[in-house]
Amino acid sequence: MKAAKLNIDMGIPAPKEVYNWRVYMLALVASMGAVMFGYDLGFIGTALELESFQKDFGTLHASTSEKSAFAANVVSLLQAGCIVGSLAISPVSDKWGRRFALLMTALFYNVGSAIQTGAHGSTALMLAGRAIGGVGVGAASMIVPLYIAEAAPPHIRGTLVGVYEVGVSAGTMIGFWINYGLSINLPATSTQWIISFAVQLIPGGLLMVGLIFLPESPRWLARAKGREACVSVLENIRNIPRDHPFLLEEVHGIFSQLDHELETDSGHGFIDTLREMGKPGNRKRLLSGSLMFIFMQMAGSNAINYYSPAIFKSLGLTGTNVSFFATGIYGLIRFVAILIAMLWVVDRFGRTRTLMCGSAVMAFAMWFIGAYVKVATPGAQINSGGYAAVAMIYIYAIGWCFSWAGIPWIYASEIFPLRIRSSCVAVCVAIHWIMNFVIARSVPYMITNISYGTYFLFAAFMTIAIPWVWFFVPETKGLSLEDVDQLFGVPTEPHLFTESKAAEAGAGGSATQVEDAGQKV
Repeated sequence: MKAAKLNIDMGIPAPKEVYNWRVYMLALVASMGAVMFGYDLGFIGTALELESFQKDFGTLHASTSEKSAFAANVVSLLQAGCIVGSLAISPVSDKWGRRFALLMTALFYNVGSAIQTGAHGSTALMLAGRAIGGVGVGAASMIVPLYIAEAAPPHIRGTLVGVYEVGVSAGTMIGFWINYGLSINLPATSTQWIISFAVQLIPGGLLMVGLIFLPESPRWLARAKGREACVSVLENIRNIPRDHPFLLEEVHGIFSQLDHELETDSGHGFIDTLREMGKPGNRKRLLSGSLMFIFMQMAGSNAINYYSPAIFKSLGLTGTNVSFFATGIYGLIRFVAILIAMLWVVDRFGRTRTLMCGSAVMAFAMWFIGAYVKVATPGAQINSGGYAAVAMIYIYAIGWCFSWAGIPWIYASEIFPLRIRSSCVAVCVAIHWIMNFVIARSVPYMITNISYGTYFLFAAFMTIAIPWVWFFVPETKGLSLEDVDQLFGVPTEPHLFTESKAAEAGAGGSATQVEDAGQKV
């Protein structure tokens, strides 16, 4: 059911002080973990096409099937590590906190990146580095959106969690362009591909340094350290005093949910967590989050991210530099579109509307590309239909950025109750990486063996996604993390304030009411 139909009372509106530089800086620094993810998405496909890389790793004169197998191994081993990382970081973040989990994320990523950079033609070292780095990337994809969501004010939560996807797209754009620049400005020596891999260490290093300045998640502190620790952090990142009605309201919501969870707490073990996930309201949330990431992967964007040069060649764009340049334009369009979508659209138009509109655009583009490949059978020379198909990839990218690029990360980070939030997000993100692994392994063979069917498959999933979102995905725009419970049939405590009472309190006419509310909290 849509949030609007439930007529949820939001209590008190946020004062302007809440939208301060601290909360935006928190999202920006944490999203260095997203840049790590995005750079790998963008650079690896074109790095595999560099002549210098192929010389050092013995694929320059290999057969097409051998090249496809090597590319699939290099790309998909990162996904295998991501599956492990996304699941393993959940208990770490619950026991030692979100900041410590972010530190582990950066550590694994940097170690893996260093091994890849120093592989020097060793396939074994390259694959090991990809797997270790993947643990860091997978952990980042789980913990970064969750951490930002737990610290963000409700009405800009979509924008702040969306900074994660902006970071992904920024990293992807850099990754797409860097190998084009290296290929035309440096000779085809080992230095060329080493620079490409070494750049991975920059966002990982920035995340480690930035962690010094990041606060712990206020909601994790509420559960692990108590009221005073939670209020102290909220007072700082909201930039308002602890007796302000808005902060009183937020603290009331957090601890009301914690009290409800304590009343229904059946234990803290693995089986107890599974039992909690299986309760009716939580089961529905987990199903919605999991399906959202399945649709996200079956939209086909990561197929383009990983194998964009091969895809552009399949449409008739010949020449390595030409396909690299087309890939770079794709990354630039993605970055501009995701900036607009995440910073100005997602919290204005909501989650469900943008998902459906984006799905329609993406489905149309993929049906067109598949039909073109089926009818025209592109060859060495590109024609007008081929240029139209290339344009459709760029149109597809815009649809993707306004919908499935960022919304699943936002949605999964905000729909689960605090006690099982990290576990449920970990399951959703692990499903994302399992599907990503499937895509990474299968797309090279799909493009070679079924050609147009690859695009038809992605188009079919986007077509089906539209009615699924309409009927089964509740809107969460503007709700606090605690109010989201009502969308899934879980009762919550009433707000301390209505908007009218809050206005009276803010005007100074109800100081006693504010004091009483503070005592309740």
